[in-house]
Amino acid sequence: MRAMRVLVLAVAVLVAACGGDGRDANAAAAQGATATIGASDLAQATTATLRSGVPLSGALEPKVQVVVGAPLAEQLVEMFVNEGDVVRQGQPLARFRDDVLRVAAASGRADVATAHAQVNVAVAESTRAVALFAEGAIARRDHDNAMVSLESARARLALAESQAASAQDRLEMATVRAPVTGIVSQRHAQAGDRVDFGKPVLTIVDNRTLQLEASVEARWLSGLRPGREVRLTLAQGGAGDTILGRIARINPVADPATRQVRVYVEVPNRGNLVGGLFVSGRALLEQVQRAVAVPTAAVRLEGEERTPVVYLVSGGRVVRRPVVLGVEDPDQALVQVRSGVVPHDTVIVGQVDGLADGTRVEVAGSAPAAAPAKRE
Repeated sequence: MRAMRVLVLAVAVLVAACGGDGRDANAAAAQGATATIGASDLAQATTATLRSGVPLSGALEPKVQVVVGAPLAEQLVEMFVNEGDVVRQGQPLARFRDDVLRVAAASGRADVATAHAQVNVAVAESTRAVALFAEGAIARRDHDNAMVSLESARARLALAESQAASAQDRLEMATVRAPVTGIVSQRHAQAGDRVDFGKPVLTIVDNRTLQLEASVEARWLSGLRPGREVRLTLAQGGAGDTILGRIARINPVADPATRQVRVYVEVPNRGNLVGGLFVSGRALLEQVQRAVAVPTAAVRLEGEERTPVVYLVSGGRVVRRPVVLGVEDPDQALVQVRSGVVPHDTVIVGQVDGLADGTRVEVAGSAPAAAPAKRE
């Protein structure tokens, strides 16, 4: 803050030879002195909506972020999407080389057909054996062998169907599909690359809800809870717009290194927010509407008891006024004054060195502006 330029034009101090102490001399000096104060060192008290809360900052990230890995170790033949494309759940994203898998799937289907034929034969044999056994034409052993052959044929069919289904699943896995609805944020591989099993192919994000992970000191936890409103602004390029979110959850364990606790804030994306933007703001703890407010720089803490004091300019003189403070809003650099100041009072925000209660003042420059109230 620019230091106030104070020019004392005249000082007349008369102290009686046999009386008068230092306070009398200071009062007399204040009454007889005239100081010039720059208009930029003054401000007017105003009314504003003030908010205080726990400071939070960090990068916004999509709440849903899925890395799609390679389902098999094979060459990537074709990519169907690019970065920035919107995809729907189940939509094809990429295709791996699948000629070997197609052969295996075809072989599985052939095995199923063969097993079906064997079951049909076994059914006919068992039916004939049952009829012959009833007539006494064959022994029980032959009857039982026919029944066992039928069960074996059915078991082979079940195994063939299982193997064929597995081969078909592997074939379908060669075509990678979107696990969620979202936007492709990154392509990790290109057509022609050989990708190992599990290695990333694409990243898909859902920007409809963003999340902020921030660390707070443990002393703030008593005032925080899920659902509490959070007001944020973009660090750059946000034009001062307020982004509203709410605390979704609070980590129950503090970080062993910093002793701070992680707080997770969910932010509905009602605009064009994207992941990776840095934001800062506060979790709202207290809000006062139409509060009498002065700039934080106008408040001085004096004496051993650190009594809050505001210096006013009233009637052409300096008035020292003890005040009672309320909510402090760091974002607006304003503080609530519950008593001692009324709206439109002129307060000194510059240096007050050399000024005393009752000092006559002159203002150089234009009249002081009201303290800014950004958020009513």
